[in-house]
Amino acid sequence: AKNGTDVKPKKASRILIQEEKGVLILKKSNFDQALKQYKKVLVSVVFLEFYVALESLSLEFVKAAAQLKAESSKIRLGVLDVSKEKDLIKDLNMTGTPSLRFYMAGDKWNPIICPDLRTADHIITWLKRKTGRSAEPIKDVSQAETFLMAEDLELDNEKAEVFYAAATDIPNLPFGVTKSRHVFNKYEITTETVVLFKKTKKSEEYEISTETKKEDLMQFIKVNEMDLVMEYNGTVRIPCTLEQVNAISGSFSTSARILNSMVPSHAILFANKSEENFDKIYGEFEMAAAEFRGKVLFVLINTDEHRNGRMLEYFQVRYSETPLVRIVNLTDNIQYQMQSEEVTVDKIKDHCLTYLDGKAKPKLKSEPIPKNWDKLPVKELVGMNFEKVAFNDNKNKLGKVYEKHESVVIARIDSTANDINVLLQERNPSFKFFPAVFSEKTQARRNPIWDKRFQIVVPVKWSPATQGGGERGDAPRTGHPSIAGHPKQDLNPNH
Repeated sequence: AKNGTDVKPKKASRILIQEEKGVLILKKSNFDQALKQYKKVLVSVVFLEFYVALESLSLEFVKAAAQLKAESSKIRLGVLDVSKEKDLIKDLNMTGTPSLRFYMAGDKWNPIICPDLRTADHIITWLKRKTGRSAEPIKDVSQAETFLMAEDLELDNEKAEVFYAAATDIPNLPFGVTKSRHVFNKYEITTETVVLFKKTKKSEEYEISTETKKEDLMQFIKVNEMDLVMEYNGTVRIPCTLEQVNAISGSFSTSARILNSMVPSHAILFANKSEENFDKIYGEFEMAAAEFRGKVLFVLINTDEHRNGRMLEYFQVRYSETPLVRIVNLTDNIQYQMQSEEVTVDKIKDHCLTYLDGKAKPKLKSEPIPKNWDKLPVKELVGMNFEKVAFNDNKNKLGKVYEKHESVVIARIDSTANDINVLLQERNPSFKFFPAVFSEKTQARRNPIWDKRFQIVVPVKWSPATQGGGERGDAPRTGHPSIAGHPKQDLNPNH
């Protein structure tokens, strides 16, 4: 107080929030202000230092911000850098990036976690459905046909609310709702039903009851909105400008839809679409797909498309092996290859049924067998010849260190490029000792100077002589095993 007069405290002045291309750059110092100032803010939580890897998403985010501004929307988009705002991230208890969080009415403690929104259209649609109507009202047959060709009635009941809730979380599809009897008659609907249309034609129906849950309806929609066979269209080159994003905004949609499918088991046909017999092979594949809708998603990867080269590399498929069918489970990334070289509807069905019954054998990835792999002192093993060598008691070829002992083979294998049915250490290199006849193995001493790409595999044939009169096949109990009659000989090449 001055001269007995109360002085009112000054209001804190607003900080000017920095923007880049219409997107708010959020920090701990301006986060609360942004939520109060704009009321509705969609925040992208990312590592900005790795934003180049997310460039397609960032450009779509910028495109959405520009569209909202053009529509004079009160919704703003902002970005929060995890690497620079660690204290704020901790305060907000944020986990998992990148992610989208929608803040409403200045409430920073209860954001709405958004689904996977890959394009500007999806972002805009989701925001509009979350803050307004989830589905377009349809009054008559004419409007229904117009809606289907293009992509006020209020329906408020328990069943409709389930539909609205599902619509909010599936922003990539247009949703409409009607109670018009003429529309019911036009499409031969007799009760409250969700009808999925494809290219204006009725595809699938799902009858709604008071027991229907949002998750059930979403499962029906997401499974049946996919084609029987989804063609993976590859990944486009990341664009550099907003104009390029506008030009190709939907070009990566199939890959996103496939990877985000609610069906984790995918049967993949690797085939060349330019081959003469492709139509026949594809027809067989498509017929099999019809029987496994909702259980296995059928996917085509065109081996003649250069953009799919990365996919062939990832799955380790060689052109000479195609056409082939392989099932992959996205939850564990284990692959199951159809053993038959013939791609027929019956063979595909049998493979899918074997897989669903849990009886299919996993596909072990392997590099090609190297030329002259067994000519050098240290044998070069790959997935395809590992078991034949490691567990074969007829192998008498010697490693250089043990050239006088005919029961020893020294070999190595790149464990990052080849799968083997052996539990390996997480750290490389490691040594494994295999009494070949009984497929037993013993951990050997680790030498850190060895090339980290390789596992050292030592198959050994055990005999009573090597065990001092013990029973054939007895595994060593302590220390290093005996090697060809030389007790506890060190496997370290430096000793």
